[in-house]
Amino acid sequence: MSLRVGVLLLATGGLLFAAAAPGGAQPRGAPDETDLALGWARGGFASPVVCRFPDGAKRGLRRVIVTAGPPTSEQRVDRIQFVDLAADGADRCVDEVGGDEPNVVGAIYVTHATRRPNSDTAERDFKHDVEHGPISFEVVHGRLRVGRAGTAVGTLKDVDFAGAKMTLETIRPGSDEARRVADLPGTRQLRLGIDAKDGTRLALLLVEVEKR
Repeated sequence: MSLRVGVLLLATGGLLFAAAAPGGAQPRGAPDETDLALGWARGGFASPVVCRFPDGAKRGLRRVIVTAGPPTSEQRVDRIQFVDLAADGADRCVDEVGGDEPNVVGAIYVTHATRRPNSDTAERDFKHDVEHGPISFEVVHGRLRVGRAGTAVGTLKDVDFAGAKMTLETIRPGSDEARRVADLPGTRQLRLGIDAKDGTRLALLLVEVEKR
């Protein structure tokens, strides 16, 4: 039984993240709202999870890696990779307040629709949007394996997330969610939500532990 994403790894700088993918093709000139949203979302993130094994509970970290999408993409996109919890032998995994935490494995590609295409104050407008969040994204394509932790990845439900709605929002200082991740060193604390068309919902608290 193992949980290969433990807190010790984070404390000692042992968390390893995949190399950033090449940046997608970017328009020339000042960045627009889409550029700013995709750039803001990028980073190497950790999300706390508690897995219960026959010999006791162990706290670990789920890894979520957001990088620029491939330059061959028809749209400007970010790639979001969900790394296998690798909680072999776990009875179940839960969040800090006891809610079920599924294993999520795979990658999706997301974009952000510009609401102000001709704005000459894109950076100021986007800063305001971040402060008053959430920032909305749409999944262009991608499938994820989603299901009970401790189960073989190949047997998990294969969910098509194309067309799903995703949000990222800054966790407010002093909130219950901020307290749940307060012991994790990082530069940003975000709340991630994804709603697939089949009703599958993912909700994670993320702490940025590596810039992208």
